[in-house]
Amino acid sequence: MKKRLLLTTIPLVLGLIGCGDGTSSGGQDEIVGSIDLRSYFPIESTTKNYKVISKEIGGTEKEEDLTEEILVDDSKIETKIFGVTDNILTVQDNRLVYTNVSADGNISTVLYRYVDVGGVIYSKDISEVEKIELNGEEIGEKSITGTKECILEEELNEFSKDSYIYNGNIIKIKCTNRATVTTKIKDEYLGLSEYVNGTEDFVDIDYRYLLNGTGSIALIDSDCIPEGMKYPDDTVTNCPLEHLKYRYIYYLE
Repeated sequence: MKKRLLLTTIPLVLGLIGCGDGTSSGGQDEIVGSIDLRSYFPIESTTKNYKVISKEIGGTEKEEDLTEEILVDDSKIETKIFGVTDNILTVQDNRLVYTNVSADGNISTVLYRYVDVGGVIYSKDISEVEKIELNGEEIGEKSITGTKECILEEELNEFSKDSYIYNGNIIKIKCTNRATVTTKIKDEYLGLSEYVNGTEDFVDIDYRYLLNGTGSIALIDSDCIPEGMKYPDDTVTNCPLEHLKYRYIYYLE
């Protein structure tokens, strides 16, 4: 399961689209709330710069810079990275259609455009099978089943974390990924890799902050990997630092 780094045309969608194919309950052709999500994306073409701060378990904190080029017209917001189109948000009357552009094939996801606080922007059933390889050879597979849901959790006048402070009309979006991973390694490869046969449940939660007229200003993603687990359980409180990894993305200008 790979998390996408880019976040302007909806880190809410970046997290939204997380894993595998499935069915979405978001974005039906109807109005279900009073807050227009379109107003929380860029209103004009611009360039956005971010600071990316991350740390893996057992590693040291790293900082990187990220730049996105945003092209806006009446019904489309296109995001480019290094001059190449990465994603497109198409604005319709009552829904938003996010398309992840890839050489492996485009994937589109539909979201509710109008929501209320506490309302679901997007939900999706996850069903995916991934091959496990060792030195280029397939040694087994893991299946992932579960759900992903993003809700508009709160409206804010200010958001701050570390030394980053943002003011204005801000919405906070909570995305929760709950799934079960079942791993099956071929008998002849047992003990030869980090993988073992078994089933593990996980809960992965992140938060995205969008500023009216500007778009994404922050992605806050902290994962707790409990002892003996390979996947996060973000319901754990007071996670020991040695079991914590994180990725924070802050809008600079």
